[in-house]
Amino acid sequence: MSRAQDDAARGRVLVVDCPPGTAALTELADLSRLGFEPTVNIRRVADPDLRSRIAERWRTVDFDGFAEEELARQLEDGGLGHQALKCRAGIPLTEAVLERATADSLRHRLVLVGRAAAGSDTFDTAAARRLGVALRTTPGANAGAVAELTLALMLDALRGVSQRAQALRGASWTAATANLPTGSLAGARVGLVGSGATARRVADLVRAFGAEVWVFGSPRFTPERAAGWPGRRVASMRELLEGCDIVSVHVPATAETNGLIGSEELRLMRPGSILVNTARASVVREADLDRALRDPGSGPWHAAVDVFEAEGSGFASPLGDNPHCTLSPHAAGMTRAGMEEASRRIVAEFARYVQENGLASGGPGRCRLPLAPRLSEPPPHREHRAPQRRLTPGQETA
Repeated sequence: MSRAQDDAARGRVLVVDCPPGTAALTELADLSRLGFEPTVNIRRVADPDLRSRIAERWRTVDFDGFAEEELARQLEDGGLGHQALKCRAGIPLTEAVLERATADSLRHRLVLVGRAAAGSDTFDTAAARRLGVALRTTPGANAGAVAELTLALMLDALRGVSQRAQALRGASWTAATANLPTGSLAGARVGLVGSGATARRVADLVRAFGAEVWVFGSPRFTPERAAGWPGRRVASMRELLEGCDIVSVHVPATAETNGLIGSEELRLMRPGSILVNTARASVVREADLDRALRDPGSGPWHAAVDVFEAEGSGFASPLGDNPHCTLSPHAAGMTRAGMEEASRRIVAEFARYVQENGLASGGPGRCRLPLAPRLSEPPPHREHRAPQRRLTPGQETA
């Protein structure tokens, strides 16, 4: 049987990006065990040896997964199509891409998309539901990794580590020792916007440094649930912003969280306070944050940001030249351990789908990989009627 014939006989999955190192081989082998024939995009596989090892066992392609037209063309694959897509990054899974990937003219129409990450904000979830495409993500898989970088950014904002290192590289001991002594986490009050897995990890970490923790979560973050947290549940965003020395954001991008923190909210923050955003760029308005940081009388004294509206090769941000902001290139979840855990979880989600729907391996019940608990699809949109901006159920998952 030719490779093309074998592809047609098995479930076809387009792997847009793999986890790092040998975890890529493990992921691809597990997908093959489920009855899929992976087509692997090697654009972001930098190691030549790993590229060769992938090419020895699976069909490879090389394309820009962030380019909508290229993504759609690869999913169509000359009319053969793919039943599944696996990605890690926030690729543009738009309505147009989904419609092309589910066209009746394709031999295999797309029915399953899995992202080895928490969010689906670059996916048109409404179009996916309409076209019958199941979406699977891995919320919480990289919570530890994101929490670690959140803590690092807090410490950098407090202690000025990166700025002092830059001053020393310029041979200026005077500049490197400016503004000493600094603040610290010990005795500080840290406010967390969000009550999901990442926020909980951050709470545990900062408490170990002697910080007090306040949490503003979704309506699901009830007093009963908050009782198990190492911190105090607050009833409003205003209370948290006005009462905390450091505010850290941990909610996904949704219609309700879009612009959750803008100029009005920033003005509520304490003089000398710090804002950290390792969640999504849409939650904190960049332009408003830039203006607030440049105004000594308005809100936070420093910020640390890992997420931006324009990222990658087209990176641009008003915060780019702001001396009061520590910048990080959306790297919070980029640890080997975090990415490998996300890979394991998304493969388990594929296995569950195969078992329940018989996409490959000859029918339902044939997959042999251990199944993780169900990771939910994005819920249908519900109209937001609260009198003030609050986090809605499910928004504590970032």
